Amino acid sequence: MHFTYYMPTKIFFGCGEFEKAPAYIGTVGKRVLIVTGKYAMNKYGFTKRLVDGLTNLGIQSAVFEGVSANPLTSEVNACVEKFTPWQPNVVVALGGGSAIDAAKGIILGLSTGEKVEPYLLGHTPITHVDIPLVAIPTTAGTGSETNWAAILTDEISGIKTSFRHKGLFPSMAIVDPLLTLSLLPGNTVETGFDVFAHAVETYISKSGVGPLIGSNSLTAIQLVAQFLPQVLENGQNVTARTYMMYASMLMGFNLANSSTCLPHRLQYPIGVKTNSSHGGGLMALFESWLDLTCEISQDKFNHIAEALIGRPCSSKIEVMNAYRQFRQSININPSLADFSLTKEDISYLASKVTGSLTNDPAGEMPGIVEKIYNGAFYK
Repeated sequence: MHFTYYMPTKIFFGCGEFEKAPAYIGTVGKRVLIVTGKYAMNKYGFTKRLVDGLTNLGIQSAVFEGVSANPLTSEVNACVEKFTPWQPNVVVALGGGSAIDAAKGIILGLSTGEKVEPYLLGHTPITHVDIPLVAIPTTAGTGSETNWAAILTDEISGIKTSFRHKGLFPSMAIVDPLLTLSLLPGNTVETGFDVFAHAVETYISKSGVGPLIGSNSLTAIQLVAQFLPQVLENGQNVTARTYMMYASMLMGFNLANSSTCLPHRLQYPIGVKTNSSHGGGLMALFESWLDLTCEISQDKFNHIAEALIGRPCSSKIEVMNAYRQFRQSININPSLADFSLTKEDISYLASKVTGSLTNDPAGEMPGIVEKIYNGAFYK
């Protein structure tokens, strides 16, 4: 048995860890740039608590609150331009995957002194990232706190894609499930489904094969199947929130050592065109992808279905029924029509799909992108 597995991030996990964040951050740097979203972190008081904690320890901090739900390269560039003269020596991302991804672009820009678009679009290779990142996730979804990728949207080209570099791994992740108690049901189900999608796709992907990836995926699928319905029933269920946060973090490990498949590739153009949530697009695409891909990787999908419902599955019908049972347990049944899209949009969406398709077992099937989009219009 031969495999490689890389995870350089130091993790502080558990309820109450956010209160210790200023002391943890102080071991990394003393001029702290906090990168966060425009509304929620102030609404729930998270930003103020962090700033006050740093101030009490004599640590300087500044705040950039200009990150949108689908982070833009222009936002990253604006932050870099504003704070380069201040010379922060650590960046703290406080928020969901959007804030963490934007912060990864910001540490790249602070390190190179250049705009981020050439790196995002693959015109310029990333050679170094010199500013450390501390990630404090407030959603159980993206796993960005434990992986080396950043996903941004370039408004000029209309392309949403990612870049990777080992320097983009957060040096530290402070993962406190209590920060997710304020999430509304819509945000909870969308980010929770993203955890599920990461688990399924990294398990199916041809790019990451190894026992740790497989074990993490099946564990995460079991946890999401059990605890996401519980969280949606009672958002204050700390136990369920904790296990969802743990599953999300595990999938960050997987994303650092494997890859996603076609649902993620196909969601990005939807997000750009409709300014919709990542999880919402995944939910609309997933059943169509499953239907077209299942028989190509039947054994693996059988394992996924068994993890979902707790009993052996051995056919496409059983796999599809297991997925529909899970879908019903979290009360979702979206289609692309819900995003004000029509089938006339398929060719445009397909033209904006980026990244490798060959990691997906169905990636080389003729017309697979258009077939998934087409199937996602039906409920």
